[in-house]
Order: sequence, then structure tokens, then C-alpha cells
Amino acid sequence: HTRQEERAILVMSEAGRVASLVGQVVRVEVTGSKPVEGELHSYDPPSRTLALSVTSDPNSPMKHWAILREEHITRIDPVPGAKPADPEADDLPQVSEELIRKREKRTLERAAEDVRHINEEVTNSTQNIYNALRKTMPCTWNGTDIEVMGLVKIRGPKYTPESCEGADESALSRVRKVLEGERQRLLAVGDILE
Repeated sequence: HTRQEERAILVMSEAGRVASLVGQVVRVEVTGSKPVEGELHSYDPPSRTLALSVTSDPNSPMKHWAILREEHITRIDPVPGAKPADPEADDLPQVSEELIRKREKRTLERAAEDVRHINEEVTNSTQNIYNALRKTMPCTWNGTDIEVMGLVKIRGPKYTPESCEGADESALSRVRKVLEGERQRLLAVGDILE
């Protein structure tokens, strides 16, 4: 065998040994770090990576994951007498089907409400302005005009604070201020054009 072939055989046999340890508690010595001890959850030969489920405190059910690359491992051995965690203890908690149905219903209702607020007669920029305003104030469409709180109308095509109209000065001032802030925010992230 050539030196390269010998190295390949060694790597394959080591990979087989590591794979045989899956499900066992192991101690892994890592270059430049403290040893890690935990249950070997999985080993991926192509990426030469292994995953350990590590318990920091033996009296706690909390675990964290240690993902280690094989090239950083100097030694891996089973821990004599250590027992892997009870697989039943890792089961996910019970989830109420009723709770899931309620959450699904709420989500579908919100989605249907969102669809009712889409105006196909306006540009994406205008729709983005409307959506941003709607997060903080009740809005409706009146053709291509945005009506806010039933007191202020924002006319297109620019939808700027100057294009706001309304008899209630307090509401008009508030809508202009919120509109200006939302326009600046949307401009900054590129969701509207100047």
C-alpha cells in the first residue's frame, strides 16, 4: 500500500469506529479546548462532523449541542459505565390539537383580512405605505385614496403628508407625522420609490 492508501484505510476504519459509537456516551478530546463529554447523537462521514448532546448539569434535563469537526478531535472514547439518556426523556411535549386548530384558524382569519386590504389598482410602493400605516391606525381604501381612522384621506399619486386632507386637525397632524415617518423608513429599506 502507498502512504496515501494507508491514510485512506486509517480514515475509513476510524470513521467506522466513530459511527459504531453513535448512541453511546463518549469523551472527546479536542485540540486547544477542554474535553467534551456527551451522548454521540450522529456522525457524518462526508463532512467528518459529529454531534454530541451535552448535559452541563447532571441534575438538569437541559442539554446543548456540540458540533465537532473530526480534524479538531485528538481522541474519542466511550465513557465506561455511562448510560445514554432515556430516549423517552427526549420526547417532545404533548401538543393540544385544539390549540393547533385555534392557532390555524386565527392565522387563516388574519390572512383573509390581509387579502381584503390589497388594492390591485395601486403600485407596490403605495400598497407598502398603506400596509405600514395599517399597523398603527385603522385604514381602508376608497378607490386609490387611503382613508385613515375615517377622518383623514391621503390622495395619490404621491401619498405624501402634503396630500393628506381632513377636517379634524388633531387627526390630520397625527396621520401626517406617522405617514412621514413610515415613508422615511420605507425609503431607507427600498420598499418605496421617492
